[in-house]
Amino acid sequence: MQILRLWGLSILGGFLLAAGWPEIGFSPILFIAWLPLLLLAETFINSTKSLSALKLYGYSYLSFLIWNIGATWWVVNASFTGALLAFLANSALMAGVFTFAFQLRRRFPGPNSAWILLPIWLSFEFLHHDWDLSWTWLTLGNGLANDIHLIQWYEFTGSGGGSLWILAVNIIILQLYRKFSLKQAFKKELRILALTLAIPIVISEVIFVTWKPAGNPVEVAVIQPNVDPYNEKFENGNLSQQLDRFLELASTVCDSNTAWLLGPETALVRSILEEELEQSKRIQRIQSFIQNYPQLQFLIGAETHHIYKPGEKVPTTARTSPDGTLRYDMFNTALSIGKSIEVYHKSKLVPGVEQMPFPWIFRFVEDFAIDLGGTTGTLGKQEIRTVFKHFNGLSVAAPAVCYESVYGDFMTEYIRNGATFIAIITNDGWWGDTPGYKQHLAYAKIRAIENRRDVVRSANTGISCFINQRGETAQATKYWVPAAIKQNILSNSEMTVFSQTGDLIGKSSTLLAFLIWAFSAFIRIKSKLKRAKA
Repeated sequence: MQILRLWGLSILGGFLLAAGWPEIGFSPILFIAWLPLLLLAETFINSTKSLSALKLYGYSYLSFLIWNIGATWWVVNASFTGALLAFLANSALMAGVFTFAFQLRRRFPGPNSAWILLPIWLSFEFLHHDWDLSWTWLTLGNGLANDIHLIQWYEFTGSGGGSLWILAVNIIILQLYRKFSLKQAFKKELRILALTLAIPIVISEVIFVTWKPAGNPVEVAVIQPNVDPYNEKFENGNLSQQLDRFLELASTVCDSNTAWLLGPETALVRSILEEELEQSKRIQRIQSFIQNYPQLQFLIGAETHHIYKPGEKVPTTARTSPDGTLRYDMFNTALSIGKSIEVYHKSKLVPGVEQMPFPWIFRFVEDFAIDLGGTTGTLGKQEIRTVFKHFNGLSVAAPAVCYESVYGDFMTEYIRNGATFIAIITNDGWWGDTPGYKQHLAYAKIRAIENRRDVVRSANTGISCFINQRGETAQATKYWVPAAIKQNILSNSEMTVFSQTGDLIGKSSTLLAFLIWAFSAFIRIKSKLKRAKA
């Protein structure tokens, strides 16, 4: 019976986590979704039999695998093999973190030991944002992305605050359940639970109702060209026709007041040499188009490359030409085209597609990178978050390329560098008409709230839209339909607490997790020395 209970808790936990995810189910489920996993760990801790941590790892692995597949199954539309590897690897990491927290709980037994999971998991989410196997789609705080009335306080904490809130509620419910099952008084736990749920909601609603958008109006146009990424976008023969369609759509919305025009990620395909951008015929056509609109500046995605000169520092991402004479880097690039041309290289790269993890070790397997039609293999990137300033000086764009917009702490670097609004350029067509592109849009609402910046989103196949500083969406386009939209947004230079400090919850949780581990290691060593002397 116990084995059936363990399997049941494992499976239930995974399904509840998936069922609470945006565009999959109902987000409030997340506030109880961790309870089966917590009860699973409790069973192992309280068992009189020898239940090993390895067994707990196995049961929790199943939970996290169900969650990963249930919430992000749409990745298979881009690559079945890539998706399978992502599901297996991310689930393994999650189960390892959960089991590590369980091991620490064994060294600090007591009714409150479940709280150890909180800093351990939050530190995992924080560290998972910044390494070669980064996959932060399932950061717990992202699960509340569509509930903008509940998360206005993210401007202080970022999405890490949502992760903390969800885990804390689950742990309090565990303590309440424990008291109830032992037939002990649980009024205190009920009060704590009610306050833990109510206080963030009340704060958020007050902020939502009283919030006054800040900044100066700027007219921005967005193009959704709707080029099929599988069967059309990367065909050499129709590059000129694609630009024709793009500029035709642009002409329907641009006027003398339009300051910015956004085009999606890799709108200009087939790599352009960065030293010769001015000589590119396609860029010259864009510059010719701009001549008709005195205030217009383009922000558009492109594939570019840079050839390293003798003596120039060559990074590990660099490739070698077939004849062995040149070293060069390929980039997924955002271009600002106005009075001058500026370049930003996408820096948060998709593992297995744009980046071979740990290239200094695994460069030899780069040929197996997932091919999504454009440039494959490890791309180059840059360390500094370049922002694009409009030539009239009234607005500054944060050029977030696709996957980058999922990283809250990363995005604050644009804001600290002076960005007054966020421009997300993306493709999203790889996943088909699935929850994938809708989840990506939902996460953009979090970035708007965290930084109190208007977000302008240009997606190749949709959804393109405008998002205001409270996370409200306007003029959302239909999926897989060409579109051109225009709206006045607010160029805001005020800084939120989160914009200034970044993910303090993640940083402090990482420090606390290290201290807990160090103290547990000290106790263990001290115990071994004591036994040795005896």
